[in-house]
Amino acid sequence: AAPQVVAYTAALVAELAQRYPGVAGFRLDWPEAPPYDFESALFDFHPSMQALMREAGRDPAEVARGVIAWSDGLRRAARESAPRGPAAVRRALLEAGMGAFLSTDGIYAPVREAKREAVSRLLRAVRRALDSVPGPRRRLEPQAFPPPFHRISGFPLDALDGLADRVGVKLYTMHWPMLARYWARDLAGDAPARDHDAVTAAIAGFFELTDGLVADGAALRYPEPNEAHPVGSAAQQRKLEAAREEAGRVPVVAFAHAYGPVDDVLRRVGIARESGLPVW
Repeated sequence: AAPQVVAYTAALVAELAQRYPGVAGFRLDWPEAPPYDFESALFDFHPSMQALMREAGRDPAEVARGVIAWSDGLRRAARESAPRGPAAVRRALLEAGMGAFLSTDGIYAPVREAKREAVSRLLRAVRRALDSVPGPRRRLEPQAFPPPFHRISGFPLDALDGLADRVGVKLYTMHWPMLARYWARDLAGDAPARDHDAVTAAIAGFFELTDGLVADGAALRYPEPNEAHPVGSAAQQRKLEAAREEAGRVPVVAFAHAYGPVDDVLRRVGIARESGLPVW
C-alpha cells in the first residue's frame, strides 16, 4: 500500500523489461495481503492503509474499534462452541458474523475496500510502467489466492480487464489444511488440541477447502510427501469456476503444485484440466 513500495515495484519491473527485451512478460506472485491466518486477515492499519480509508470517507480509528470488537466475538464463539464439534463451531461463527469476511458490506468492508484499492493501485502502476518501455507489449500476469480468499486479501479478481493479460489461481493444496489450522490457532487460543481440531474443520468447511464438513479436523494437517492432500476435489473445481466467472474476459490459469504422490498430483492437475483451464 505504501506509495514508495508501489513506485519501487513499478520501477523494478520496467528496468527488468528494458534489460531483458526478450522477456514476454512478468508474473507478480501474490500482489495482495495473504490471509494465512485470522490475525493477518485483520490487517492492516499502517499509515498508508489509513490514508486509503480516509480517502474512502472512513475513520480508521472507528473502523479499528469495530473490527476489534467483532474479532473478539468470533474468538469467543469459537472457543465456547469447540467442545461440541465442527458443526457447532460453524454455526456459532456464522451467528457471530463470520460471513462479514466475504460480504461487500458490514464491519469488515472498510478493511477489505482499502486492501482492494491498494492492490489495484499496485497493479495499475506496474501496468503503466510496462507500457512505458519501448518495444513489444509485455504481459502482466498476477497470481492470487483462490476464491473466496481473494475477498479477504484485497485482490480485485473482477477488475483485471485492461490490467492483466492472465491471472493465476493457486491450488497449492498442501497449504489448504494449514490455512484452516492457522485460522483455528488464532481463534481457539489456548484451548485443548481436540477443540483446535473442531475449529480447523469448521474453518475448512467455511472456506470450502473440503467437500463438506470434515468430522475429524485432526486429519487436516500438512501432508507428508507420500500422502494425498486432504482437500476436496469438488472444492478445487468450484474455486476455479468461481475465479473464471469473476475474471470475466481475463483468462484464468490454474497453478497446481507437484508436491505429493504421483497419482494425487495427476488427480489435482486433472481437476484443473477438466475445468478447461491451462495448468502450470
